Amino acid sequence: MTSLLLVLMFGGLALVLLDGNWRGGLLVTVVIGFLQDPLRKITPGQPSLMVGLVLIAFVLTLIVMYEKANGTTSLRAMFWTVPQIQEWIPIYFLLIGVQSLNSLMRFGNLQLMGFGAAFYIAPAIGLWAGYLVGSDPKTLKKIIKIYLVMASVYAVSAWLSFRGMSNPLLSEVGEGIKITFEGFSAQGISGLWRTSEIAAWHFAAAACFSITLAVSADKKSANQLGLIVLAAAFTYLTIPTGRRKAVVLVLVFTAIYLLLFSRKASAASRERVISSVLGGAAMAYGGYALFMISSKGDSFDLYLNRAATAKDAIFERFQGQGIGALQRALEVSQGLGLGVGAGANLGNIKIDVYQRNSIQGLSYSVEGGGGRIAAELGLPGLIIGGIIVVMILLSIRRNFKLLPWLEPEVSFLLLGLVSFSMANVLFFFSAAQVYSDPFILILLSLGFGAFLAIPTLVARQQAQWQLLEQQRLQVLEQQRLQRLTQSSSEIVP
Repeated sequence: MTSLLLVLMFGGLALVLLDGNWRGGLLVTVVIGFLQDPLRKITPGQPSLMVGLVLIAFVLTLIVMYEKANGTTSLRAMFWTVPQIQEWIPIYFLLIGVQSLNSLMRFGNLQLMGFGAAFYIAPAIGLWAGYLVGSDPKTLKKIIKIYLVMASVYAVSAWLSFRGMSNPLLSEVGEGIKITFEGFSAQGISGLWRTSEIAAWHFAAAACFSITLAVSADKKSANQLGLIVLAAAFTYLTIPTGRRKAVVLVLVFTAIYLLLFSRKASAASRERVISSVLGGAAMAYGGYALFMISSKGDSFDLYLNRAATAKDAIFERFQGQGIGALQRALEVSQGLGLGVGAGANLGNIKIDVYQRNSIQGLSYSVEGGGGRIAAELGLPGLIIGGIIVVMILLSIRRNFKLLPWLEPEVSFLLLGLVSFSMANVLFFFSAAQVYSDPFILILLSLGFGAFLAIPTLVARQQAQWQLLEQQRLQVLEQQRLQRLTQSSSEIVP
């Protein structure tokens, strides 16, 4: 069964890519990103290598994208507002290459090295893919819509799991993640996703994408209200996953997005969004009161009480995974780094017992993203990565100033995606395990990369305006000449 499904998935991808259709390839890649989790559940041994299927599909799509771009990476256009970053990109990849060799020599495991390197390479290359997709807003919207369709199907499976349906496809892989809170102990819902933590992140992402599509809609409509209701439903389902960070992620994204939106939107746009949000919220509450209260189950309130403690819990994690974790990681790695993958969540990848124990010694330090980077890449990684991050943030800031030149629908769409990525950066430093997932890294890098396409979109739009102006002047000149001709013919007897 597993082999047949793999053939169908990658056979479909091959048919699309052989036609040179990288846009369709990205859509299929998103579908594969969803299907890889239930496929892992039905595969004997539930191999963790299955989480890399989406990465394989993404790489194949990237090859076609590169060929269609005539073998160019367009880095100059991509980083047009901060061209200095191009000088640091080769240094970054050189560092990853050195630490990959370090990992292979230290642990002797190609799988560990591969997963570890993908953690750093996939987002970097994904930025370029995101730039190309961002240069085509219609394709970008299609990707978000197919993501929401798949997430909705998986949301139904998670709800059925919460309502008590028992099926191997609805259970977490392995032993699952047990949640204990005030005497209450249970596993969060995961639906077709492999763990409740992955499910929670995707619920939060789907809620944020729904809000983005609603805000970026060109006019108030039933679809806009429906998207707000859908966002509320996804947010609601984050609660029984037991992962408190997911609810806070939606709130942080909403705060960032609305703050940036209010600075760029016209008064009419702000009024439209406010009325749509209030209308959608009223509809969502009405649906909750009519259908959900009676069917939410006895344990939902316990999950809700746990979610209510998210503020204090996350603040503690930020404190615990701050400077202290960085210092501890640098001490254990001796400042030079242990190699890529040293702090990764290994799943069922087996390595030497002694080296495995040495990795477990870092378990506290590498829970946060900063600690993992410090442990794997050492002080050079922190310095080089810090410089690149600062430059990317500077590029985002400068691109933000170009948004008024774009159509409101496009600018608000890109603004929502970069707001979601920025919100995730904050959580990356408090809990990095979920960000080891290749599918999640690809989605985030696409969002960040799309925002880098703003200068290209502006230049393209200005070129269109100039062309239209030239055409308008040509028409006026033709009309003037026609009038002169008519006048001359009337004067001549």
